[in-house]
Amino acid sequence: MEKITIKNSLGQNIAAVVHYPETKTDKLAVLCPGNLDSKDYQHLVKLAEVLSARGYTAVRFDPAGTWESEGKTDLYTTTQYLKDVKSVLDFMLSQKPYTEILLGGHSRGGQVSLLAAARDSRITKVLAIMPSSRRTINENQAIEWQKQGFRISQRDVQGSDVIKEYTLPYSHLVDQRSYDVETDVKNIHVPIVFITGELEKTVLPEFVMEIFNRANEPKKFINIPGIAHDYRKNLAEVEIVNREILRALNL
Repeated sequence: MEKITIKNSLGQNIAAVVHYPETKTDKLAVLCPGNLDSKDYQHLVKLAEVLSARGYTAVRFDPAGTWESEGKTDLYTTTQYLKDVKSVLDFMLSQKPYTEILLGGHSRGGQVSLLAAARDSRITKVLAIMPSSRRTINENQAIEWQKQGFRISQRDVQGSDVIKEYTLPYSHLVDQRSYDVETDVKNIHVPIVFITGELEKTVLPEFVMEIFNRANEPKKFINIPGIAHDYRKNLAEVEIVNREILRALNL
């Protein structure tokens, strides 16, 4: 495992961690965190570890404006997140000519993975874990966000009682809603694995199914019993989800 920084389209440093397999292969996995989540949350760390154990060079990173990456929070838009994904891919491919590229993530990271795959033909597989969409924020929440001009979100620091607070301007939602994953998924022509949880309340399984129904084959939809959106907080649940992911990816 190696901590690195990658220059993004703005010339800022993106903080990333690379997990290398014991034997070098041509397989790369890039993992995208959820809304204001950390690359160091244990569900992404453990997923990177199990993918690395199966031959992938696995990268997890913090998008601009969050956690260890540079930039103010107002840079944390879907547009910039997509550019950061491209910067990570460009950098990793400059190090080695990977021919299999898995792009995946949880919640907003799953949504961004789908949006990126619709725009970048280098991606050969997509993993969308509880991917958010325009339907995730309801109209009442959007109206309140617009009225306030900002929205405050809190995130825990993995393994501690420390809480980080982020203030997202309303422009964040405007930018996010300029993308429609339910439409863009039709432009993806590589295998997609959709993961949701039976107890999911944040990104409802029916929301994920809407995206799945619009996706091209080959595709898989897996609803895991006993799992909710914040499964990352329970290591046993993380292991259950990762086993299902590996099975779905035929690893």
